[in-house]
Amino acid sequence: MRVLLFSGGVESTALAYMLRPDVLFTIDYGQAPAQGELRAATFIARELGLNHETLSVDCSPLGAGDMAGRPIASHSRVSEAWPFRNQLLVTLAAMKFAGEGLKDILIGTVVSDRVHADGSPEFVERLDMLIKCELPQTSVTAPALNMSTLELVKRSQVPMDILGWSFSCHRSTVACGQCRGCNKTIDLWEALERS
Repeated sequence: MRVLLFSGGVESTALAYMLRPDVLFTIDYGQAPAQGELRAATFIARELGLNHETLSVDCSPLGAGDMAGRPIASHSRVSEAWPFRNQLLVTLAAMKFAGEGLKDILIGTVVSDRVHADGSPEFVERLDMLIKCELPQTSVTAPALNMSTLELVKRSQVPMDILGWSFSCHRSTVACGQCRGCNKTIDLWEALERS
C-alpha cells in the first residue's frame, strides 16, 4: 500500500495526480487552516477518484508559528514552521496503516521546503530509517525532493482545473493572500501563465 500525506495543497495535489497512490491521507492535527485543507483534499480526492481517509488528532497545544496562530519556535527560521510536524504526520500515517500492508509513505517535500529542518534530504533519509526500525518493509519517500513546485506541477501534468482547487494557506480556513503559502501559490500561478 502506498499512502500520500495529502493536505490538498499544490504539491500533494500534483503528486496525487501523478502517482495515484492507494490512499490519500489528510490529518487535522490542530492546525489553523485544517478545515480549508480538508475541504480541498476531499474535493480533489473525489475528482481524482482516489481513496481518501482522514484523521483528527488535536496537537494544537504543541504547535507554533502561523499554522498554530502563535509566535514561531525559537529554533525555527520561517513563520509557518510547526516543530516536528513532518515527523508527527509520518508517524501518524505509519501508525494508522501499519497493519494494512503499508509499503510507502509519500510526502510532498520540494526544494523550497529546505528552509525547514524537516524539509531536507537528510531529514527524509533519517525519517525513513526511523520508520524502518519498526516497519522494515516500509519506506518514507519524497518523490519531488529535488524539484521546485513549478517543476513538479509541470512534470505531473495535473490539470489546472484540479490544481485550482488546491489550498496552501498557513493561517486560515480561506486563503489569506499574505502568508508564505499563499504567496508561493500566487507566484506559481504567475510562473505557469508565463510558461
